[in-house]
Amino acid sequence: MDQSIQRALNDKLYDKRKVGALDLERVIRDLTAAKEFDRIKKIIQQLCNDYAYAVHQPHARNGGLIGLAAAAIALGPDLARYLDEIVPPVLACFTDQDARVRYYACESMYNIAKVAKGEVLPYFNDIFDALCKLGADSELSVKNGAELLDRLIKDIVSESAATYVSILHTSDDSTSESNKEPLDDSEDLPTAFSLARFIPLLKERIYVINPFTRTFLVGWITLLDSIPDLELVSFLPEFLGGLFKFLSDPNRDVHVATQGAIERFSQRNQANITYQEGNRRKSKISQ
Repeated sequence: MDQSIQRALNDKLYDKRKVGALDLERVIRDLTAAKEFDRIKKIIQQLCNDYAYAVHQPHARNGGLIGLAAAAIALGPDLARYLDEIVPPVLACFTDQDARVRYYACESMYNIAKVAKGEVLPYFNDIFDALCKLGADSELSVKNGAELLDRLIKDIVSESAATYVSILHTSDDSTSESNKEPLDDSEDLPTAFSLARFIPLLKERIYVINPFTRTFLVGWITLLDSIPDLELVSFLPEFLGGLFKFLSDPNRDVHVATQGAIERFSQRNQANITYQEGNRRKSKISQ
């Protein structure tokens, strides 16, 4: 990176860091247009190693966070190939002892996810786990930042979780051998989001007692249950026991949300039983 951008990103004043990020965004746009991907990678590595991973240096970490978000915005459709470098240092900042760093990490991840959309789903477990903890943060600004990020991730999951396949998978498969026939559209490719990969994490977190975290979990369970193709109900035995414990929570919001979720599961289960009984009767009549 240019020395002036490095100095700006390391400044204690937010406005100067923002100016540095805007300058960096312009540089990355130009490099992307020129397809200088190796140089872009070096800049991103510098942002990660010298800034975002600079523990106990909050100004540098904040500069790294805004710089990585600026790079993501500039990269646009080319962002996917760099997410493995960009996402981990932002996640690391979620646990910083400085509340401002935690807040800027939420802001940075929001801007990255807004550009990445479905491409952020392979990192869902790590983002979910961070949000699970940030929802109970002692700082209101951090909680508010986490809530905004949570809404965006929920929108992405609602829209894409059941069907989205990473462009990294499709491009790798389609270009692996030029003499092969093109892939059939019906061929199964792994979706970027995996419910089976997520359930063990949910099982781990379902026994929390913090009311904010419980509300967060019920919100996600309700959302995932609303996506028919995911079939969350098939994993119900894995977490239902922990969910029932929420009903004894003295916090009214937790109790009401949990009761609603359990009632929906119960209604769906009853509907499935009725449907299966109807099919059995039809089968007997036709014999």
